[in-house]
Amino acid sequence: MRMLQVSLRQGSSIPRALDMVGKAVGDDCGARMSEVGSSLTRGVPWADAWHAAMAVQHEGAPADSPSGEDTNTTQRDLGLLQSALESSWTHGDMPGVRLESAIEQLDRDERAAIERNAAKLSVKLLMPTGLCFLPAFVLVGVIPAIASFMM
Repeated sequence: MRMLQVSLRQGSSIPRALDMVGKAVGDDCGARMSEVGSSLTRGVPWADAWHAAMAVQHEGAPADSPSGEDTNTTQRDLGLLQSALESSWTHGDMPGVRLESAIEQLDRDERAAIERNAAKLSVKLLMPTGLCFLPAFVLVGVIPAIASFMM
């Protein structure tokens, strides 16, 4: 989205910016952005262009992968992008503020996902570590202490 923001700030039209940034990004989300830009250039109405781009599966996406998170992330990102640019397209407003808030929203979501995954990873790493150190602690620390009290 930052690339799109820079492109719009430099004076590119919304359809051209969507098309070029989408091609530069590649992947499924980029292909859909590029499709929206091309549709808008051809004169397709705003809502129809976005609806068509969000409804289809592109060749860039693996056939077995869109079962879950990648497709949901792409849909969420495109939905944020659509809502951020809609008032600019329909009313001629400057897209800067709304696009910046959409970027901040994506950053917050990514940060939260990273923190969630880090918490899951720490639990997964703690379990084997605890299972390795607990028997060693018992053999080296607890049993000798109990044996010394017995003697």
